[in-house]
Amino acid sequence: MSDVHIPRLSPQKVSFVFLLSMWWRIFYGVLRIILGFVLLKLVGSSFTDLLTTLMTHEITLDPTDALFQFIYTLIEDHSFTVTYFVAAYLLFWGTIDVVLSVQLLRNKLWAFPVSMWLMILFVLYATYRVLHTHSLLLLGVIVLDIFIINIVYQKYRLLKKREVVPPVEIIPT
Repeated sequence: MSDVHIPRLSPQKVSFVFLLSMWWRIFYGVLRIILGFVLLKLVGSSFTDLLTTLMTHEITLDPTDALFQFIYTLIEDHSFTVTYFVAAYLLFWGTIDVVLSVQLLRNKLWAFPVSMWLMILFVLYATYRVLHTHSLLLLGVIVLDIFIINIVYQKYRLLKKREVVPPVEIIPT
């Protein structure tokens, strides 16, 4: 059986990719938080009401708009409402992403294992969801998260290695 070799990046490349990854996670976390607040505003609203509100201008100009009528009929037949769960989920994980990513950028050693474990748990949950939904988008998120876990691990190893290097002693003359 052959050994699987994962190529290691140079410390400079790890630091650069780590920086990009953390800013991506902060952006993604802020996006989740914003979406969570938007969903809280829409809780209990049906999608048909939301569609009508968003397309009021088009309906006023052309009440027989074919695209609006098609989408409205499709949504009306499959009506459901936005729930508190989705909003809370987005707010919670968005906040966790932002807070932990900021702590990782500050090189707080405690945040590295916490982040890696949370990302691993998310990857396991997302894998379970992919097996049921067959979502290619979610599969892409899983691959990206695995890559980020690897970068976080490499950065953690670099920081730990730097921490255990003995300080330079001044030789008395």
